[in-house]
Amino acid sequence: MSGGQGMNLATVPGVPNEALKAALESTLAANGYLSRSGTPKFYLDAVILDLHRPLRGLTLNVTADVAYGLFGGGKVDAYHIVTTGRATFSDSPIGADRMRIANERAMHQNIEQFLRALN
Repeated sequence: MSGGQGMNLATVPGVPNEALKAALESTLAANGYLSRSGTPKFYLDAVILDLHRPLRGLTLNVTADVAYGLFGGGKVDAYHIVTTGRATFSDSPIGADRMRIANERAMHQNIEQFLRALN
């Protein structure tokens, strides 16, 4: 993928749009997929279809279901990625922190699997 990538991001309530966009952009840039100059040759849409989060527990498993669409050159490539992030009491005794950690892990793994799918 030479050239830049435009980006359009939609999320479900409770997930910071800017945090997800920043994580996706930094990961794409770190892997050579994002150019900040010139006209983009590809555009990327990422939509969180579902983010399943338990209400409580010592071990929290968050499942992120994300649809990616890569547009360019007259064609569309679609990727549907589902990942789970886990946080336990040993990660944090505070429930809200465990939820944040599990969310971050689920989304990080989702972005990483998307990158693997591109290769």
